[in-house]
Amino acid sequence: MYSLRLLGGVVLQGPSGPLEGRIVQPRPLALLCLLAASWKQGCSRSKAIGILWGDTDERRARHQLSDTLYVLRHALGQDAVLVSGEVLRLNLDVVQTDVGAFEQALDDGLLEKGAQLYGGEFLEGFHVGGAPVLERWTESTRQRLALRYSETVETLARQAEDARDFRGAVQWWRRLVAHDQYNSRVKLRLLRALQLSGDPATALRQAEEHRRLLMEDLGVEPDGEFLAYVERLKREPVSVPLPPELVEPQPSVQVVPTDPRHAPDAAPPELNRVELVQRGLRH
Repeated sequence: MYSLRLLGGVVLQGPSGPLEGRIVQPRPLALLCLLAASWKQGCSRSKAIGILWGDTDERRARHQLSDTLYVLRHALGQDAVLVSGEVLRLNLDVVQTDVGAFEQALDDGLLEKGAQLYGGEFLEGFHVGGAPVLERWTESTRQRLALRYSETVETLARQAEDARDFRGAVQWWRRLVAHDQYNSRVKLRLLRALQLSGDPATALRQAEEHRRLLMEDLGVEPDGEFLAYVERLKREPVSVPLPPELVEPQPSVQVVPTDPRHAPDAAPPELNRVELVQRGLRH
């Protein structure tokens, strides 16, 4: 059994460790990555040729594809690449891939497992000279997988908030901030989760780090909603209003007088504001 890591770098390993030789040269490894990313539907020969040898005449390109397939099979076994007509498919019983495991987990609804399997950007640090179509395909695939990851982590963060598990929400929002560090919307969600978990001081430190990051790297300030929230948090670190989507509706309270001298419509005593905020209620 072989394993191919494509998220957070490219590593091809066999039973005895990392593989060497022709298979880890740029073009054979690129073809293997292409087949791994196309694990569900497979990849046609014409698509593989267009991505890897688009600037070569068809006859020569098909010869190079056949030669590269020979390299893969020689190193991984004859059954490593399955052929059905014009469609090439990586045999996942021979070569396991983190991309396949990541997408399968998400397709099966195993969001936490999928999030844990995402080890970084697709083909991070991998480059093949003179292959602009491959570069464009790599970037497109990278963006698609990164989007699936970010959507998954945000879903997990919101689910934690819905369950009133604000410490768990903080951990998921932190992961999403690390993935998309310039996104003020995501950072604001982290600040709110920190506040709800009872840690406004860390929220303020995180806010200042984000403002400094944007100014130093991009020369811009966070958006108005972010800045307004931070100002409220500075003034009232415990009682800053919570986001509407996290506020539980206050139950109606019926006051039953214990003293007949009390008027039946007397107002109940004012509830403690700090207690309401810590529960996640708006007063």
